[in-house]
Amino acid sequence: MSESKRDQNKKANRDALLASARAVLSQLGYGAATVRDIVRGSGLAPGSFYNYFHDKEAVFEALVAEIMQPLAENLRRSRREAETVEAFLRAPFALAAEVALKDPDNALLIARNQTIFRRIFYLADSKTDIQKDLEKDLLEWTALGRIRPHDATLMAETMIALGVDLVVQVSQAPETAEARISFLVSLFRNSLEPVEGR
Repeated sequence: MSESKRDQNKKANRDALLASARAVLSQLGYGAATVRDIVRGSGLAPGSFYNYFHDKEAVFEALVAEIMQPLAENLRRSRREAETVEAFLRAPFALAAEVALKDPDNALLIARNQTIFRRIFYLADSKTDIQKDLEKDLLEWTALGRIRPHDATLMAETMIALGVDLVVQVSQAPETAEARISFLVSLFRNSLEPVEGR
């Protein structure tokens, strides 16, 4: 069933607002950006913004969802497919680095607004799906004896914090991606890998 012309226009307008919001928030930062800046960059009429979003926070949340939803699924899949501690760690950090390497616009958005992203990803009162999934996987691997016992909540928060840092650092110096991933894998592997003979 094809979309009606009206639905196509609504989608195009919403996409234009999101594209403008990404550019404006990446350039000015969340605190300095206004709804007026976002509308101006979209080329739409001033009142049109409120047909799609309630406020600046709502459009920012939509941008975050565009990043987080596919990332959450990819992270889940990568850990589900992992057979070693190395793979359990490397694939998720590589996916975080890919946010910067494959989508510079999103990387710039995260880097410019990293305080808000940190609050969303691991400092909020309620946990994101990414954090809940990681904690669940850490607990499962611990129960199976594949990794050492540890505080799964603290480990997940730390891994996510360093994953956000990885996106920011790789967005500024893409050539350092592999060295940074390898360092993080080594750091966590040394903490999580079971000790032989125990």
